Parts: sequence; structure tokens; C-alpha cells
Amino acid sequence: MPSPNELFTLPDDTPRSSETNVNIAGILVHLYGVKELTLAQAQDTTVLFTVHGRTRSYKDSEQIAHQLLHSLGKKGHSRGLVIATFDNRNHGIRKIDDLSIHAWDKGNAKHAQDMLSMIDGISTDIQTIMTYLESYVCDLFTPTQYIASGVSLGGHVVWNLLAEDARIQVGIPIVGCPDLTSLLINRLGNYTSVNQIPDGTKEWPKSIEKLYALRDARVAAISSKKVLVLNGAVDRLVPDKFTKPWTEKYAANNDVKYIVQTDTGHFVSWQMMDEIREWLAPFLN
Repeated sequence: MPSPNELFTLPDDTPRSSETNVNIAGILVHLYGVKELTLAQAQDTTVLFTVHGRTRSYKDSEQIAHQLLHSLGKKGHSRGLVIATFDNRNHGIRKIDDLSIHAWDKGNAKHAQDMLSMIDGISTDIQTIMTYLESYVCDLFTPTQYIASGVSLGGHVVWNLLAEDARIQVGIPIVGCPDLTSLLINRLGNYTSVNQIPDGTKEWPKSIEKLYALRDARVAAISSKKVLVLNGAVDRLVPDKFTKPWTEKYAANNDVKYIVQTDTGHFVSWQMMDEIREWLAPFLN
């Protein structure tokens, strides 16, 4: 068995679930587990979105989908489960510009703009898919509950969805961040306050600073949601120190399980996969 701190990779012996593809608004949505639904489950189906990280593709989420469908299937569940993913904006088959998916250290001077606009765009994509999905799959299953999960960039998206959409009552941000302002200015120059950034810094224009502040304020106002927060204690890309203050201030307004895994970096671990499986099970029965 893999150790709890190992990077999750899909084992060869994990059964692969069926894949059904639908085109919604020009987004190729991959749906896993549709053909395995019983007649009863197809009438009451939870759709779990899995959003991949920056510079990656839907293939990362596909691995998570196969493992969760297998492990949750062994536990048994009365409600149906379909896992949905797609290539994020400017990723995979949707990529139009390689530089803009990278950060400042890779030469992208507009990392702040590109990061937040992608997060907003991906959130909009998921909201569009939720609105139209039933009309595309009504002969296959009926979506009755939506859950959002995501890794890194995808984790940032989950925080957005929890803040913005009443249809997302349950979220699983994995190595994501509720305080993007602090994360980004630290990444820019180890700043701890926007006031420390010199006026005229081209990487951090005041116009994008305002948009980050508005986003983080919406996340701070999340209430009455169920959230599983999974972070790595030695994550250098998205350090947990930018999530912990949110949990200290706002977790009481929600139903939050907050796990910071020791000796774990910026990735999905086997322990995280186990935590997701156990945490999701009650929502499927």
C-alpha cells in the first residue's frame, strides 16, 4: 500500500469507470460513472466537479474520478454519483497561450491578472454547466446535488463557488487558498501587505488589486456551507499560512473540517484521497 504522504497516482488495478462526454457551451465535459448508475440512482444523482491545477489538464482529475468512484462504490451508496471535469480555460485542448498559465518566475508579467481571470472564468464555466447539464443528460440521469472539488488552481475555484453559488453547498478545496491577495503579494515579493508594494509596480496594478480584494471579501462572507479543507504542511507554492486565518475567523460560520497533512507538499496525497472518500460518503446516502 502507498504511504499516506505519497503523491496519489491511479493504480493499475483500480477499475476504470465509464466516460460519457457532452459539449456544453463549447466546453467538452467528461462525465465518469454514468453507465454504472442503477435506475434508482439515476433519478437522484450527485454530480461532483473535480477541477485540475494550473499547467495541468482534465487527465489529472480523471485519475481522481476513477479512484473515488471505485472506493465509494465499494462502500455502497443509495444516491447516484457522477464525477465531472473538463480542461480549464487556456489548458489542454482549450490552450491558446502557454505563457499566461505560468507565474512571474516563468516570465509572465501578468500572472496576477491571468490567475484571477482564469479562476473567475472557470467558476463561470461550472455555473454554466450546472445550469444546462440536466437538459443534456435527462435521458441518462437527473442531477439533484452538486459538489465542487479542486486542486491548486482548482482549489481556488472551489472557494469562489462556495462564495458565489447557492447550488454549491458542499466544497473540497485541496491545496487552494481563500486569501488570494496575501498569496499573490507574497509570491510577488514576500510582501505581507499591499501597502508594501511600491507604487507603479507593473506586476501588481491597482486595478487588479481591487478585484482581488473583492474576491477575498466574498470568500470571507461564506456561511452555512460544508467544507473539507485539505492542505499540505510543507506546501511552498500555496502555503497553509494563507488558509489558517480564514479557518480561525470564519469556520464557525460553516461546517468545516480542516486538515493540514504533515510532511506533505503541493499535491494530492493518498491520505487526502481517503479523507475525501470518508467525508463524501454521508452525502451519498
